Amino acid sequence: DELVYSATLGDWRTHNGADYAAPAGESVYPAKAGKVDSVTEDALWGYVVEITDKNGVTWRYCGLTDTEVKAGDSVTTATAIGKAGSVPAEASGEAHLHLECIKDGAYLDPEGLL
Repeated sequence: DELVYSATLGDWRTHNGADYAAPAGESVYPAKAGKVDSVTEDALWGYVVEITDKNGVTWRYCGLTDTEVKAGDSVTTATAIGKAGSVPAEASGEAHLHLECIKDGAYLDPEGLL
């Protein structure tokens, strides 16, 4: 709920996830096993893969390239879902993966779920 300044977008906004350093082109694996809900491209978040785990938490991986899964796929923590790319909304920072966790419409802290 806290506002942070976005150097890329030049405004203050909430940051509803956690950022993890990830060199461009490095394979990305899900933190939890689950089912792929969607694979989309977003102007602010790049390619986004959403996976729902057995506890009903949706894990949203933002800033991917070369996605390797599709909606309906079951994945484990050993399944590559894509490669680290860039997050257009956070392009002024270092290369990283933006991860959000959502349950029942509320954002959760990914760090607390890992």
